[in-house]
Amino acid sequence: MKEIVASGDLKIGMFVSDLDRPWIDSPFLLQGFVIEDEETLDRLRGLCRYVAVDPARSVGEQQRARPVDDVSSRVGDSLRGRARPAPVVASGDGARLPDFLQILRTIRSGRLDELSKFNGDDGSRDASRSRLAAHSDRIRERTRVERELIEVAPRFESTRVALDRVLDDVRQNLSPDLGTLREGVEDMVRSVARNPDALLWLTRLKSSHEGSYQHALHASVHMMIFARSLGMGEAITQMLGLSGMLHDVGKLRLPSRLLQKTARLTSIEYEIFKTHVDFSLAILRDSPGVPKEVLEVVERHHERFDGSGYPRGLAGDKIGMFAEVAGLVDSYTAMTNAREYSSVYSTHQALEDLIKLRGTKHRESLVDQFIQCIGIYPVGSLVELNTGEVAVVIGQNRIRRLRPRVMVLLAPDKSQNTYPPLLDLLYDPLTPAGEVYAIVRALPPDAYGIDPQEFYLG
Repeated sequence: MKEIVASGDLKIGMFVSDLDRPWIDSPFLLQGFVIEDEETLDRLRGLCRYVAVDPARSVGEQQRARPVDDVSSRVGDSLRGRARPAPVVASGDGARLPDFLQILRTIRSGRLDELSKFNGDDGSRDASRSRLAAHSDRIRERTRVERELIEVAPRFESTRVALDRVLDDVRQNLSPDLGTLREGVEDMVRSVARNPDALLWLTRLKSSHEGSYQHALHASVHMMIFARSLGMGEAITQMLGLSGMLHDVGKLRLPSRLLQKTARLTSIEYEIFKTHVDFSLAILRDSPGVPKEVLEVVERHHERFDGSGYPRGLAGDKIGMFAEVAGLVDSYTAMTNAREYSSVYSTHQALEDLIKLRGTKHRESLVDQFIQCIGIYPVGSLVELNTGEVAVVIGQNRIRRLRPRVMVLLAPDKSQNTYPPLLDLLYDPLTPAGEVYAIVRALPPDAYGIDPQEFYLG
């Protein structure tokens, strides 16, 4: 049953299902949403005298089960009966790009000092975080991806620079200083705890020609996210994050022609390629302060569950859980990363290939848990909605994996949305026809001629 609540009585965790005015006259892009912070509360109180709240869709202390005889008030019926405008932001006066897209473009341009303009008022973000921590898991891991991008982007950039310095030291046969890199990994672990989707987006913003660090960053971020989803502690998550940064450092000792080869490696070339593991171990053993667990992951992450891996042909439990996690993530990120010597898979294709490797190259239960972690529709993947619109997944919903948060890039006729609207499918937004929005299929990354550089980077 919907309830009419005076705006002064609204609380964090309430689900706002209707306003006392048409949605199109409000600044809110979502037609129905959970109040997650003080900023949203203030905007509602400044705009509305009262709103309709759905207790059954609220969270934390504000959630109450929907009664069997769901009889709504007359005011609720009146509000619900209003025509709901199409979930597309008008392109006339007052139209603007979503903060999410503006933040991505600001980060990609390198203007990190400008990110503060997207913040709410001083300290309100931290204050609302502490209040949200008292609510259910649905909110606790829902620091908005926009906010987390602002928070972690400068730290991510400094970590990228630290990794590049480490790799430069290795190229010059110097012993790398890992101190700054380890500090960066610690920052990223904390970011993963707040909202893992932000780091996933930051790894996607880096183009394929930007340096040797690209695959290492992808692997590190995915290892940390997977470790956390498996319930591993902060220390282990940090160890795996550092392992991801350094796991293939020995490839810098291989001939560049071998790494850049586009054809299949010959048997002799493949044997040479496998020696990068020995090079990695030699480099890291000469570096002070590298944990033995990192060395073990680096040594074993190419081993496979069925014993077909290298360098020792270990199988099953002899590989070790940490190295199994690293090996699975390395396989996935290798498929989805732009490399000179292999074609690039979409995230959906990569997950389908991992499913085929269940029980052979990788432990079945681990593959299943990884797919649960990443989601059927991973962050950054394209999907088609039941309206014919095309959207990109911008954030996962940890409770209902098939109902992510999306940004609608193309209209039903596949024309571009100048001002792409955001939809959180968790809250069952309605199409113009009154049906609940749903994803009907995953799409390849270049579907309908979509250019990620145009949409994400400007």
